Amino acid sequence: MPKYKKILESSIKNLRSSMTELSLDQFLASTIDSLMEMEREEYLEQAKIQDKGNGFYGRAFNSLSKNCLKINVPRTRTGDFSPDTLELVKIGQEQVNDLCLSLYKKGMTSRDVSELIKEMFGEGVSATKVTNLAKVFRKFREAWEKSKLEKHYPAMFCDCIFITVRREDSYSREAVYVAYGVRQDLKREILCLSVNPTESASEWGELFEKLKKRGMEKTDLIIADGLEGLEQEVHRVFAGAKFQKCVVHKMRNILNKTRPKDKAEMAEDLKEVFNNFDSDATIEKALQKVENLCVKWKSKYPNLKRFFKEGRIEYYFTYIEFHPGIRRMIYTTNSIENVNRIIRKATKNKLSFESPDNLLDYVFMITKEFEEKNFMKYPVSEFKYFNSEKSQTQLS
Repeated sequence: MPKYKKILESSIKNLRSSMTELSLDQFLASTIDSLMEMEREEYLEQAKIQDKGNGFYGRAFNSLSKNCLKINVPRTRTGDFSPDTLELVKIGQEQVNDLCLSLYKKGMTSRDVSELIKEMFGEGVSATKVTNLAKVFRKFREAWEKSKLEKHYPAMFCDCIFITVRREDSYSREAVYVAYGVRQDLKREILCLSVNPTESASEWGELFEKLKKRGMEKTDLIIADGLEGLEQEVHRVFAGAKFQKCVVHKMRNILNKTRPKDKAEMAEDLKEVFNNFDSDATIEKALQKVENLCVKWKSKYPNLKRFFKEGRIEYYFTYIEFHPGIRRMIYTTNSIENVNRIIRKATKNKLSFESPDNLLDYVFMITKEFEEKNFMKYPVSEFKYFNSEKSQTQLS
């Protein structure tokens, strides 16, 4: 539209010459007004039905300066006209919304985001609106919770992190269940997120059942902490799966019961007990190291052996049954601690969440972003040993 280009150029020149002080917002608003008026003129010329201009209506958008950008949108009597220029301005508003969500995901509270946006743009975004923007993710979370999973995940890591949330009329620290699976392409995938007042083996069992309903049929190994009864739930839901209890949790529990003057030596002895990464390591040899440890410390800690009860301690040495190249990756839950650390960092400034759903929406946002930028981007080559012969017997 060459004639409109000339009109616009002329309008801009007149505008610049008539302004005693050049305000970016005023200049942008006047230019946008001119563009939309030209769009309406062209629309009326080409309209197949009889239509006429019908004045303007005001719209306000947050601009990238200190002020609110106010424009006059032209309209017609039939209401069929909508200027394309307005869509460009809306994109700017969407960028403000994206900025709000980004700051919220980085750990700022909704009130902090509101105050910062007001400081930047002059026109505030309410704390409630920031929270409501985050709720947009709820429909994506609910769809994800029903999405199909792969049939086989060689390994699955499970853990809980406790965060303050409101349930009915009271606030308390509740368990946020987090699990991720290692896929056969060596990428890692968040499998489930859930909130429950406490952590329990039965709740994990229900979450495992939900994973099966979504299409997961098999896992070779589940790694979790030493929660009482969890091994029964693992074997009940995933028959044939092996279970590894976190060695770091076990060592920490023992050291918490150790006198300060003995902690350094005890820690070294425990490291030796669980140092079974060579190809000639066996569960029998590891259990003998446990026996030697208990004998050494028997005079000072006669109850030490209760930390190594028969029938339970074997679950702390399951990693020995796997290829030496993968053992350091699977004998603790340290791998999933990276996810927990991201959640802690993002939630530390938020004193509480107003409902379990709000908490889940937020955790979903940040964990799925972490998954996209890390888990899905960087396959872990050590996990390739799950696709080779796994047991020590097979290796030898």
